[in-house]
Amino acid sequence: MQRLKPKCMASLALAACLALSAPLKAASPATDALLSDTLLSDTRAARDTRRYTQAEAMARQGMAASTDPVWPLTLSLILTDQGRTAEALAVLEKPHTVALPKADRLLAEAYAHKRANNSWEAMRAYGEVLQLLPDNAEAQQAIAAILDGLRAPHRAARLGGTPDRRAADKAAALTRWGTEVRAEAIEKRYAGTDKALAAQDALLARLAADPASDPGLIRRIRMDRMIALRDRARMAEVVLEGQALTADGTPLPSYVEQAYADALLHQRQPEAALAAYDRVLAAEPEKLQARYGRVFALVEMEDFRGAYAAADAIAASRPRFVSYAGGPATNPDPEFTYATLLAGEVRLWGNQTAQGMARIAPLAAGAPASSSVRRTHAGALAARGWPRAAEAESDIAASLQPETLESRISRVDTAFARHWLDSAATQVAALAALVPESMRVQQLARDIAVARGWGLEADIAPTFNRGGGINGLGKEWSASGRLETPTLGRGVRLFAMADTASASPPEGAVRRNRAGGGIALRTPDVSASIYATGSWGTLSGASVGGTLNWEAGDQLSFGIEGEIFSRQTPLRALYYGIKADSVSLSANWRRDERFALSGSASWVPFSDGNDRLSAGISGTALLVAVPHFDLTGRVDLYTSHNSLPGGPYFSPESDFSASTGLFAQHVVWRRYERAFVQALSLEIGVYDQQGFAADWIAVGRYEHRWRQNPRTELHYGITIDRRVYDGVGGGILGACVVDH
Repeated sequence: MQRLKPKCMASLALAACLALSAPLKAASPATDALLSDTLLSDTRAARDTRRYTQAEAMARQGMAASTDPVWPLTLSLILTDQGRTAEALAVLEKPHTVALPKADRLLAEAYAHKRANNSWEAMRAYGEVLQLLPDNAEAQQAIAAILDGLRAPHRAARLGGTPDRRAADKAAALTRWGTEVRAEAIEKRYAGTDKALAAQDALLARLAADPASDPGLIRRIRMDRMIALRDRARMAEVVLEGQALTADGTPLPSYVEQAYADALLHQRQPEAALAAYDRVLAAEPEKLQARYGRVFALVEMEDFRGAYAAADAIAASRPRFVSYAGGPATNPDPEFTYATLLAGEVRLWGNQTAQGMARIAPLAAGAPASSSVRRTHAGALAARGWPRAAEAESDIAASLQPETLESRISRVDTAFARHWLDSAATQVAALAALVPESMRVQQLARDIAVARGWGLEADIAPTFNRGGGINGLGKEWSASGRLETPTLGRGVRLFAMADTASASPPEGAVRRNRAGGGIALRTPDVSASIYATGSWGTLSGASVGGTLNWEAGDQLSFGIEGEIFSRQTPLRALYYGIKADSVSLSANWRRDERFALSGSASWVPFSDGNDRLSAGISGTALLVAVPHFDLTGRVDLYTSHNSLPGGPYFSPESDFSASTGLFAQHVVWRRYERAFVQALSLEIGVYDQQGFAADWIAVGRYEHRWRQNPRTELHYGITIDRRVYDGVGGGILGACVVDH
């Protein structure tokens, strides 16, 4: 037999070595006339009963009295039994008057190496025996036992047959190979795991039919099968089997507990998964996969601070560089890279984009050829609100590893963020057919379906006005709705719209109703709409309008809107038969998620000859961003001018307002797609109207937001507003209900 080569070691590890304890049946020539058969029999009997000291003394007596090779061979075996391997090998290597038979000497040598756990030397010696005696059962079974211990059951079966335990080992090896040796083609990724499951299912069926089967072996196979089911993403079955195996209170080994925890996490049971990961780590504190799983469980439990600490601890425990084969530590540790990226991603998920980017960007700059780093960086850029930069980074990542599942998912992410909805839908449908078990693919498919499907938005807003002099509107009511069809392709969809508004100014009741429809376009850089409506109520008429928005880049966008018989026409103007058109321009600059500026200007010509010009600028700054809470500061400046002031509707010759405020948002709870959020905004400022003294203004708003699923979100809230009209303050109490 040829000596096993070191390359076999990559697939051999961690099984218990079966010890061969049977004595060597050495064939010997006729015993020297001076040595009786009784001494040899007594020596062997002493060895068989583990009276090694007595056996050694008799063997040495035999060697002194006879040149028969049986005595040095027997002495070597006895010394090996006592753990004195070096002495045993020395006896075999020593020249003897009568040469030791080669096969017997090799068997004794192999036995010594095996008892000393020198597996490779033992297999070499046994292999040489098989070259001399190909049918030697002792050598065959010994090598098979050693191979079992080295986790090479398939080779062991060729030499020693396939008993049930070895068959279980073979199936376990198939499970391991199914994960470690994946086909490049995504559709064939489970080929090895499916073979393992087939072998385990067949073996369990056979053992179940045999009343004499070992229950311990059956349990072991079931646990191995849990690993294969986890690798096959049949997570519900893993959970059921884990519950069945622990029903009697018997704990799972840590390697099986890991699979159970992974399945619980996949099945959206993060609390149970965290407990399982903790059990794994109690047995193996440094087990990386359990430590990573624990991070994800904490994230899904919305415990972001705990997830930060867990991810940071992993990164801190890993060296930046490692050595291979005893060389210098110049190779980047992939686990350090992954843990650092994970620590950054967790902060992105925890509403701390800047902190996440601070961890991810340096790695992206230092590892430009790493596809995984670039993909993570693309996600960070998208979270920052820079979809074009994210698209460029994702394209580079995909060029480095074009056919991996991660690259294909990243391309879908990019297409969706950039509003290439048709392309994104085609790509995600192909992925769903290949990897239906992927939670990320499932989520993308749902989100894209929502974005491409029917859309409905409706709001109702009763308002009670007090004060304001002749400009007060008394009880006011408004409602609106918009229904969009699924996309018709290339970003085009149709929509229907309707709204109603009524008020009770001092002159009498006034109402406006509108209904109509139009067509909308949404492309990666441009969105536009055109519509026509009819109005009736206090004043009837037709209306035509349109919008056009251009995103010039990730940070700069421009917009224009225009409408004939505009919705901006004040209700009191309608009472007097006055209409107004409108044209407005806007520009927005968004540095990142932390700071933005916007400006607008509008022209509203009224049918009574009045031209209203207005302009405004606002700035927002993210002041606090922590898990489940953010606080934004805002500053607004506004001015307007009317060419015919003092008309029947509020039309100051000129005015100016400045206000500042805070907007707070708190995620009260969130469970996957479902969430409850409360928001509070407070603003205070000054209003200065030409001809009147400046006065203070303020507005406060409190709102609840309920999201039940990706398709449905309900908002409701209350607003308290103080405005000033012609020097007279007025209070407004309003409520709103918005359904998406």
